[in-house]
Amino acid sequence: MKEIATLLFLLLFIAIGNSQESKIETQSVSLENLIPFIAENYNSQESATLHNITFLIQVGNTSISNDDKVILKQAFKLLSKRLTKNDSISIISYSGINGVALEKSSPKKIKSILHAINNFMPSIKEFHNDGIELAYTYANQNYNETAVNTIIMVRNPTAGSGTAINQTTAADTETAATSIAPKSKNNAVLLTAITLLPEIISIIKD
Repeated sequence: MKEIATLLFLLLFIAIGNSQESKIETQSVSLENLIPFIAENYNSQESATLHNITFLIQVGNTSISNDDKVILKQAFKLLSKRLTKNDSISIISYSGINGVALEKSSPKKIKSILHAINNFMPSIKEFHNDGIELAYTYANQNYNETAVNTIIMVRNPTAGSGTAINQTTAADTETAATSIAPKSKNNAVLLTAITLLPEIISIIKD
């Protein structure tokens, strides 16, 4: 068990190095701590810094619960006040549902953001097999050299993974496959390792 933990930690540090090279920061926060996280990290007085944020939200295969929607809506309302119209955010889901729920948009378009949260599954035009890899592909494609580019992984253990929903038809299989860029694989390892850290620590203690 300890050998497995050591290997995962090694993969984590390798992936961190690769994500630093691509200049895309990676942060992880639980859904229940998302509001204080935003309050602490995004101050309206720091508007001189442009932000390009991709939110990677863990969602079950039955979309988002009403309780979780309340937290997400309050968090994005706060973020909308803290960021400027020149900043940008995107929302991607992983776990049970994998897809882009909100394309790159201004945080000031709060109605569009709330609509995406309230109608999460209908907002996703194309479902993928791996939301984590999709997030880094998307972040690289929408990279802004003048902004701080960040992927924020919002963990929600209560969502459960279940069976990932993939509604890509046979005719779209090739398109879906080519939408995953090879350069995102190391970053996907990073996020996977971050997700596993609590379990790794538990293994080491045992």
